[in-house]
Amino acid sequence: MHFSLIRQAFAAFFVALVVSACGGGSSAPAPTGGINVVPGDSKATVTWTMEPGVQYWVFYAPVSTKFPNVTTTDWVNIPGAQAFINVKSPYSVTGLVNGFQYSFTVNGRTGDGPGGPGAPSVTTLPRPAGTTWGKGGDMGTNSLRTVTYGIGSDNLGYYLAQGDGGTTYKSTTGLTWTPVPAAGPAQINSNIYTLTRFVGVGNGGSIVTSTDLATWTNAVSNTTENLNSVTSNGALAVAVGNNGVIRTSTDGATWTAATTVPTTKNLYGVTYSGNGFWIAVGAGGTVLTSTDGTTWAEKASGTTSDLRAVTVQVISSYTFVAVGNNGAVVSSADNGTTWTAQTTGITGNFLAVSPSTSQLVAVGAGGLIASSADGVTWTQRTSGTTADLFSVLAGLSQYVVVGAGGVNINSQ
Repeated sequence: MHFSLIRQAFAAFFVALVVSACGGGSSAPAPTGGINVVPGDSKATVTWTMEPGVQYWVFYAPVSTKFPNVTTTDWVNIPGAQAFINVKSPYSVTGLVNGFQYSFTVNGRTGDGPGGPGAPSVTTLPRPAGTTWGKGGDMGTNSLRTVTYGIGSDNLGYYLAQGDGGTTYKSTTGLTWTPVPAAGPAQINSNIYTLTRFVGVGNGGSIVTSTDLATWTNAVSNTTENLNSVTSNGALAVAVGNNGVIRTSTDGATWTAATTVPTTKNLYGVTYSGNGFWIAVGAGGTVLTSTDGTTWAEKASGTTSDLRAVTVQVISSYTFVAVGNNGAVVSSADNGTTWTAQTTGITGNFLAVSPSTSQLVAVGAGGLIASSADGVTWTQRTSGTTADLFSVLAGLSQYVVVGAGGVNINSQ
């Protein structure tokens, strides 16, 4: 028997089994007022008015010509359809494909009885985050310079935002935040989770580490230059800073100067690609490349604008994209050897950039936000703030951005 037929037969059998196991329950009316479905990045959130004592099931299916709307009875015949039993509003359905339409309905029952009629189906279209932006929870008034995501010693995943005066906040959602002990007096400019710990780098050569987000340990960087960015390949961490300073570490505690750095210009950003290349960028269009993180070579970037951040997007190949002042964007498809300057039509200063599987999002001065599917064509978005935005992080089907005066915004 074909796999899809087996799946449909099993689904029908499962529903019949659940219903037949009921003991005196009954069906319930469809949710009053129907359902609401809000699209997200690879997901959709279904909400409805719940009634006491009613158990609700959510059904969804991809939209097709044959099945333009899912129902509580035909879903078992639709390839890719699913049902979620005994769920509560709001309910997020994840793992959807951006750009494809899906149809949703909800029904109810009491006492594990048979399901009642489904609410009128609602169709939605999941899409990449980054188009619409909302304000996050309160994070004080100190400027936040950087945000990352990692695993705490309690094995929970945390967003970590840091900034002026060592200000530090954590969050499990990226929406609501809790202050935690400051990482020290120095301004933290960049952070990352690597080498089984959170690592932050900042002004005056400051490097701090933590595993529990409650206590911070100072590492010796052997420099007093401001450190502006840090990245890692999982085995080696690399931090870059003013006057061409580059430091490396294999444990987060001991940091060593890079062997060869052919510039004394300020370095503002650094990234690593899975195919083994490190790229650092900085003042006056500076671009450096390395295959080991310690021996660096300078390349022509095609711009004289200060480059403030660099990232790598992986779709079918590795493409490096650097952003900077006056809307500067340069990209490289050959591991940083040659770079092409892009015409963005944007005049503001970009300060940070982050990739996802489908696009890049860059943020900057005065609330600047722009997105691009290819690093070439960029579209400005409305951020809802005029504050300088210093850091953007993509992950878990959303973008999280932090900036001046404790501003934080997100897009799902």
